[in-house]
Amino acid sequence: MIRCIAIDDEPLALKQLEFYISKVDFLELEAACHSAVDASKVLDSQPADVLFCDINMPDLDGMSFVKSLASQPMVVFTTAYSEYAVEGFKVDAITCSSLSDSTNSKKPPSR
Repeated sequence: MIRCIAIDDEPLALKQLEFYISKVDFLELEAACHSAVDASKVLDSQPADVLFCDINMPDLDGMSFVKSLASQPMVVFTTAYSEYAVEGFKVDAITCSSLSDSTNSKKPPSR
């Protein structure tokens, strides 16, 4: 199993991440955090293999959070802002994906 943590300050986006992660058999969601500060506390007690992390968050943005990690897991930046893509790849993020279309709905997409 690949242990992962989802981080997003937007409740609907975080729900979407939780939903998508639950659909992948080899991913195990260790925590869903509403801020990078919360995620940092989780990482202090349990390591993760992958972070699904929003970039534009209050207090501590996702990019600064990832750069601050002593031991950096794989990172997938999830953001509605395409201008962050280049910066994301500079910190060796796996990808920068947009949840902007899916977060506008009130429920997870049906398959």
